[in-house]
Amino acid sequence: MTISGSGSALRSAVVVVTAGGSSGLLYWGAIPPTSALPLAWVCLLPGLLAACRLPSRSLVVCAALAGIASGIGRVYWIADTLVLYGNVPDLAALLTNALLIAYLSLYWIAYFLLCARFDPQSPTFPWLAASAWVVLEWMQSWVITGFPWALLGYALHDSQLLLQTASLAGIYGLSFLVALVNAAIAQYLHLMGRPVRTLLPSALLILAALLYGSYRWHALEPPTGPSVTVGVVQGNITQDEKWDPDRLGRTVAAYEELTRDLAAAASPDLIVFPETALPMYFRDPSYAPLSRRITALASDIGIPLIVGSLDGSRSDPEARIYNRAFLVDATGEIVDHADKVHLVPFGEYLPLPFLFGYLEGLTAESGRFAPGIQHKRLAAGGTDLGIFVCFESVFPGITRFLAANGAKILVNTTNDAWFGHSAAPHQHFAMAGVRAVETGRSVVRAANTGISGLLSPRGEILAATELFATEALVLEVSPRTEMTPYVRFGDVLVGLCAVALIGGFARVRNTRLTR
Repeated sequence: MTISGSGSALRSAVVVVTAGGSSGLLYWGAIPPTSALPLAWVCLLPGLLAACRLPSRSLVVCAALAGIASGIGRVYWIADTLVLYGNVPDLAALLTNALLIAYLSLYWIAYFLLCARFDPQSPTFPWLAASAWVVLEWMQSWVITGFPWALLGYALHDSQLLLQTASLAGIYGLSFLVALVNAAIAQYLHLMGRPVRTLLPSALLILAALLYGSYRWHALEPPTGPSVTVGVVQGNITQDEKWDPDRLGRTVAAYEELTRDLAAAASPDLIVFPETALPMYFRDPSYAPLSRRITALASDIGIPLIVGSLDGSRSDPEARIYNRAFLVDATGEIVDHADKVHLVPFGEYLPLPFLFGYLEGLTAESGRFAPGIQHKRLAAGGTDLGIFVCFESVFPGITRFLAANGAKILVNTTNDAWFGHSAAPHQHFAMAGVRAVETGRSVVRAANTGISGLLSPRGEILAATELFATEALVLEVSPRTEMTPYVRFGDVLVGLCAVALIGGFARVRNTRLTR
């Protein structure tokens, strides 16, 4: 009796660990930089099958393992960042990274527990499961200021045709497609057959998405108006050098030299520097000798510059500090700026300092920033630019707002030097490509150490630098004015998914009451 019970418990444990671990690892393999697309279609499958069969306690463990495994793939690089640039001890860095992974795993637990309440024999099961996944991803975009990093839909970032669905329903539309297929396969395997009933509806939706993608891919012709030539300077200043005051003069000189060479070779309409390319208070009098070299540079070459730098006061420690992209016109005047509005927690401000005071060194590396009031367009190079900075590229609402308010080209300035050669720069670049499809705008990306480049409104990578390479790019970019359905209507899909879930739970409740 005891032996039999022990064997049953062991088999149950094996099922829990295998289902949870494999779901998380498959998710990890599906997202950038591996981007193994076939894995995306089955990454939720083991956990969904477990949700149909395991008791709640075992399912929680299974889901937690899936969330932990996938979370490691999404954010493992944070521990190194804390150690290298935040002066955080190794153990504290690992525990902090583990805390974030544990937080992300909560969404997996909630997801599989929700799916366990749906009837796996009902035709609505795949649709409710996909809806639950989308609503939980949407929650990740705003809970605790939001951390929607490496969502499931980004597995489709290099799937040319399916990616076009983002122009209709954004990143959540992509995630819905992937989650739906996973749930349909799970239902098929659970019922041991019935392909017409279980697989055909999702197959038809995927076919419709492919047909739409083919239509958009071929119909999205370049605008008839003139293009804009944009220069991008990737200064390649490593993070351990970037904030060294003794290195500042050499940093300015490096950008001067690269910019002059670029202007002489191509004479672009506009040149863009990365986020905080010049790590100083750009308009503070104490930095005037260095700032004048950049404003004089714009005047000398007769080309406007977008300069990533800071606005604040060196002498007043209470002054607000802004992470800004300054527009220096062709005469050398600072005529406008765009602020970073959505700041990076722990990197640019310290939430709950009474709890996370040990991370003070990370914000001290670059300073505690104040958020800008609102995103806005900058008129430069003969067109309207929508500037979004670094971490803002993971929030589709920001680029949607910019496109809806007249931006004809999107410009993403960033500093991914924090992440070294990890997966993070590749994940970050892929997310910018989805923003291009969502908005129907080209995205020009200027990164301090890479990846800089150009992403087309179809999500094509038209240019990309290597990591930690000193480069200057010349990009031909076509301004666009048409609005995609996603820009016009936003996250309607999320609302529909929420309504579907409410209806699904109401049906479950009524079924139980009538039994």
